[in-house]
Amino acid sequence: MAPPLLSICIPAYKKPEFVVRCLQSILQQTYKQVEIIISDDSPDEDIKVAIEPFRSALSIFYYHNVPALRSPKNWNAALDKAKGDFVMLMHQDDWFFAQDALEQYLGVFTEKPHIDFVFCRNTAVDETGMEIILQARPKLLNHLDKKPDHLLLAQVIGPPSNTMLRSRITTRYDEAFIWLVDVDFYVRVLKSGYHYFYLNKHLVNIGLHKDQTTIFCRENSDIIFKENILYAGKIEPDTFKDILIFDYYWRLLRNYKIRRLHDMESNGLLITQVPAVIMHILQSQKRWPLSLLKTGVFSKVMMTISYGMWWTKKRMG
Repeated sequence: MAPPLLSICIPAYKKPEFVVRCLQSILQQTYKQVEIIISDDSPDEDIKVAIEPFRSALSIFYYHNVPALRSPKNWNAALDKAKGDFVMLMHQDDWFFAQDALEQYLGVFTEKPHIDFVFCRNTAVDETGMEIILQARPKLLNHLDKKPDHLLLAQVIGPPSNTMLRSRITTRYDEAFIWLVDVDFYVRVLKSGYHYFYLNKHLVNIGLHKDQTTIFCRENSDIIFKENILYAGKIEPDTFKDILIFDYYWRLLRNYKIRRLHDMESNGLLITQVPAVIMHILQSQKRWPLSLLKTGVFSKVMMTISYGMWWTKKRMG
């Protein structure tokens, strides 16, 4: 029986040196039954030129998008072209750390046929070479199937580059998001009943640099706030029975100093996009000065009271 085909999908935009580094790490892999799909949003052909030396050693399918699709539409476009039995969406600024990374991923699927996706330790590497373990929370890592919405509190899976999926997972990224796009994706996959396995090993380097979308979003915090509210409207209302989720949104409104409906609109939201539970939190917080709400104990007590009032109201219809 032929070994399974793995599709590594690389959505690309400028920075050909990153793509080259990623391809070099794929070339060094001990597992060779791989196709590489590069979906390029660049305005030039620099990436196309940079990958030419790899074409003789790697099976590369290159697509130049004119006009650019932009993330995450470009991610989905790359995934849609995959023909493999297994799929990885690899960001161009990430690369494989271990030479047997692909074999280790695929080994899990062989040993555990019921597993649908595997992810490794979320390890970032900054521009100085320093390694940083991101969101290492063992309790959550072991209970994602029971509490998938807790990925909102701590994105322990990490970026798509950490994850290998069976091709039968046809879920795609919601193109309305850029900040919560991976959280939303993983939550939907988990709620669809797909099974995961956490491989507690450093297999992939997640590259950190100043041009990342993550940095852009943090510098434009209205994007983060807006997407969190849109996400609240997307998830099931009963999710807010989990007091940790309710508290997450309580702190979100408090920390972003949201005091009026106008503040929501200033962050790019339509009032019709704001769920009732968020409106309830806003009304609860308006009763108190922001300075008082920033006092930890007081805020926690008021949040608990607000939570109780919300669910009492819901029970009474």
